[in-house]
Amino acid sequence: MFGDKIKAFAQKKYGADKHLAAALGMSPQQLAAYTAEKRKPGFEILQKLADLGCSVSWILDDDKTIDELNNSFNLVKGKSENNGILDLSGAIELSNTPASRLAQLVGVCPATLDSWRQGTATPTVEELSRLFNQVVALALSSRHAATTQATAEPETPPAQATG
Repeated sequence: MFGDKIKAFAQKKYGADKHLAAALGMSPQQLAAYTAEKRKPGFEILQKLADLGCSVSWILDDDKTIDELNNSFNLVKGKSENNGILDLSGAIELSNTPASRLAQLVGVCPATLDSWRQGTATPTVEELSRLFNQVVALALSSRHAATTQATAEPETPPAQATG
C-alpha cells in the first residue's frame, strides 16, 4: 500500500517517478524498489519525503486512501479557491522588486516563479516560506528607507561668501 502512495505522490507533485527520485537523491531504480514494495522506506527516506511536502503519516497509514493525497497540498491545481494559481503580483509590488530578482533571492529560477503564477507548478512549503520571508524583508527595508529619507533634515545651501 505504501508503494502506491509514494507513486501517487510522485505523479501528483513531480509528474513522474524519475523526478521524485532526483528530488530524493536516488536513482529511478531505487525508487522503483520502494514503489513496488520490494523495500520499505526507512527513517531517512521518510524524512526526505516529508521535506518534499509528503505526509509521512498518510504513507504509513493503511486506512488512508490515495484520494486523501489532495488534502496534503494547499495549492493543488483545480482544488483550491484560486485554482492553484499563486498570485504574486501583490508580493512583487510590496517588495518593490522585479520578479526575476525576487526569484533569485528565493533561490529559484524566474521560470519556476512564473510557473507558480500560472498554476502549472506548486511551490513547496520551504519555497513559500523563503518567498514570504524575502517579500517581508524587502518591504520592511523599502519602508525603512522611505521613512529615513522623509525624516532627514532638508539640506541648507552653503552660505555665500561676501567680499
